[in-house]
Amino acid sequence: MTYARFLGLFVVVPILFLAWRYRRTFTARSLAPMGLLLIVVYAATSPWDNLAVKWGLWGFDPERIWGIKLGYLPLEEYLFFGLQTLLVGLWARARLARVLAPDAQAPRPAAEAGERRDGALTAREVAP
Repeated sequence: MTYARFLGLFVVVPILFLAWRYRRTFTARSLAPMGLLLIVVYAATSPWDNLAVKWGLWGFDPERIWGIKLGYLPLEEYLFFGLQTLLVGLWARARLARVLAPDAQAPRPAAEAGERRDGALTAREVAP
């Protein structure tokens, strides 16, 4: 399997699914922190990965990459850094959407929350 096919199947497809599934949740403002995270990821991983390839700790099969290299790394490796960070960031943002929503922090009246005022459990609270 080529590196590009791996990226497509296991990173890009999940990113597209998350982007479609949570399209109403994601906004430019909510995703802005990922820009800073991407800068940190590239700054932290590029030097060490380049040195590891230079020193022969690991390498990339020339038949499985596009052949475009930046330093000692193929372009696909840089794409992996960014796309994997984006995938994890989108997933985390989607999972935290309810917690980060402004109305999630405000206490709701019992009647609005579907609770009974006498303290008994409702069918919704009992059902699995």
